[in-house]
Amino acid sequence: MDRKIEDLIAIDGKKEASILLASLDSSQRERILAEIGARDPALAQLLRKGLFQFEQVLALDVIELQKVIRSQDQRILALALRGLAADQKNQLYTKIPERQARSIEEEMESMGPQKQSDVKTAREKITEFARILHEKGEIHLR
Repeated sequence: MDRKIEDLIAIDGKKEASILLASLDSSQRERILAEIGARDPALAQLLRKGLFQFEQVLALDVIELQKVIRSQDQRILALALRGLAADQKNQLYTKIPERQARSIEEEMESMGPQKQSDVKTAREKITEFARILHEKGEIHLR
């Protein structure tokens, strides 16, 4: 094997940049993203998307979580929950009406196997909506 050590180390620079940006206060983060956006709008958008993860949406308080899921199609919610550990699902279920939780579970059971890419897309859709609400000041992702 003739590979260099640098070739063996994979660093996701965009992910690391998103983590760094997420640690800043919102005014600093927006200033930096605006500067990046002036040079590379696609990169700025990618970094914005990387700021928040689906798990952060599940960790929202009851009122904020309900603001996010209220406008989501139930099938999208069910799809987004596919493959999550029981404790992660329970983060959501304990914050919504029992009837809605049962309905989501029934939807998950009825949909059968799904492609992981579809699950990822559903999670991204919900997370993106939460990010928009966060930027409007309607919820606070942490």
